[in-house]
This record gives sequence, structure tokens and C-alpha cells, in this order.
Amino acid sequence: MTMDEHNDRQIRDALKQSFPPATTELRRDLWPDILRRLDAHSVSVPWYDWVLVGLSGVAFLAFPRLVLVLAYHL
Repeated sequence: MTMDEHNDRQIRDALKQSFPPATTELRRDLWPDILRRLDAHSVSVPWYDWVLVGLSGVAFLAFPRLVLVLAYHL
């Protein structure tokens, strides 16, 4: 056994003693909590988003070629 292998083994043993083994089992089922959060979360759209959508619609109706310019830049 070389000195490097001996040092590696000491480091490995020290790390194993320092960190407990990880538990991979869940303590409980998380899916009901996720469903509860999704049901409680309501989507609210601010008024200025609706204004921007309306202005975009008016601009596209007033300037039909603007749709092509926008599609080109996407």
C-alpha cells in the first residue's frame, strides 16, 4: 500500500464518520400538499397586462404588416 492510498483511505474514513448516511425514504407523501397549493393558488392578471394586450390588438388591426415584423423578430 502506497502512501497516497493510505492517505486516501484515511480521508475516506474521516468523511464517512463526519457525514451520516443519507436517508432516501420520504417521511410522508408530498402529493396532497402539492395539490392543496395548486388549488389555493389563483392566477390574477394585473390590469396593465390587459391594457398591453388591447393596445397590441389595436396596433395589429391598424398596422397589419406589424404582424410580419413581429413574426420576423421572433
